[in-house]
Amino acid sequence: MKFIVLTPSKDAENEEAIVSYMLKNGLPNLHVRKPGLSREDTVAYIEKYTDAEQSKMILHSYHQILLDYDLKGLHLSKRHKKKPFRTWYNKTLIELRMGKKITMSTSSKSLSSMADSYKDLDYIMLTPVFVDPQGHKSSFSPALLQQVLRNYPDKIVARGGSTAESIEKARDMGFAGIAFHNFFWSNEDPRKEFDRIMDRFQKLGISIS
Repeated sequence: MKFIVLTPSKDAENEEAIVSYMLKNGLPNLHVRKPGLSREDTVAYIEKYTDAEQSKMILHSYHQILLDYDLKGLHLSKRHKKKPFRTWYNKTLIELRMGKKITMSTSSKSLSSMADSYKDLDYIMLTPVFVDPQGHKSSFSPALLQQVLRNYPDKIVARGGSTAESIEKARDMGFAGIAFHNFFWSNEDPRKEFDRIMDRFQKLGISIS
């Protein structure tokens, strides 16, 4: 099952230490989503981490940074998907330089739009899926999700309202993974929350990737 954490949009307290802790202790996918940063600031953010930590990062903006840094992959926004040739060209150049395929992902807020991206990407993050403790509600019923997910095997990742208790629900509904974002970073101690999530995966017997 894919396990993903997205960075907070704005810098969080002790973020560098928390991110490094997660990457050193089993987090396989960190989505670097920093919409307010310039290219130079995005590079500076990446350079805070070791090569091994960088190899688990999926970048949401300034994709050509991967021509110089061995990150894990790219995440496509609506803007990127409107320029398919440029996206293909960047991906091709990056993979030629790195000598291997990179991870490609996107996000979706509707079930119908997933069909457009399904075949060309490694996974799609669907949001919002869960009702979180802050009161944000899911846009989809569990019954509808189970029905639709059968058409997209091993491709759809649950995002939105995710907590450690959501992992089993995501698995049972048929999701290929789960992503943690706002609720995770609003936690009083994100490192303890990360440990709790890792422990939950282990107790459920779920391997992560």
